[in-house]
Amino acid sequence: MNNELKLLIAMFLIIVPILLSIFFSFKSELLLPKGYDLALDGYVISKTMVMIFTFYLLTKTGFFILRHIKKD
Repeated sequence: MNNELKLLIAMFLIIVPILLSIFFSFKSELLLPKGYDLALDGYVISKTMVMIFTFYLLTKTGFFILRHIKKD
C-alpha cells in the first residue's frame, strides 16, 4: 500500500465517526428507542457521551494533522 492510500483510509476512519456523532447530536431522538419514553436518563447520558466522543475525535484529528504537517 502506498502512503497516499494509507492516508486516505486513515482520514476516512477519522471523518466518518465525527460526522456520525455530529449527526446524532442534531438528531438525538434516534438515541431514544420507540415505545420507551421513560428512558430520559439514558437519553441524557447518551447525548453527553456523543458530545464527549465528538470532542475527543476532533482533538485527536487536530493532533494527527499537526503531526502530519510537522513531518512534511
